[in-house]
Amino acid sequence: MTRKEFLASLGIGAAFVLTTNCLSSCTKDSSGPVDFTLDLSDPNFSSLNTNGNYLIHNGVVVAKTTSGSFVAATNTCSHEGQKQVKYDKSNNNYYCTAHGARFDLQGNGLNSTGNKGLTIYNTSLNGTSLRVFS
Repeated sequence: MTRKEFLASLGIGAAFVLTTNCLSSCTKDSSGPVDFTLDLSDPNFSSLNTNGNYLIHNGVVVAKTTSGSFVAATNTCSHEGQKQVKYDKSNNNYYCTAHGARFDLQGNGLNSTGNKGLTIYNTSLNGTSLRVFS
């Protein structure tokens, strides 16, 4: 049985569900607004006191760049919806370990698998409180 015959045997409803799932996983992350604060004096978040380190919290990659600024992006890749986006200090950008998608710190795609971009969040530091928000 060919793929076309298989889809035809499922009927239009099942084909619609399969197509919708594929299309929804191929778009930018739409998990909703983000707003949380990390206390950088807390041992759980103190790794962000070192340039080049990052952590993932509430589905967000929060990093302190090699130059010392804070950046944040979704850890859900726009390529296939994998939650595998990390910060790469050697290249000062984001990358997805699933298929190699790369993004600059503004969320722009740097290669063909990253061409749909990445959701970026704002950061604000007040003392040892780092706020990450939409």
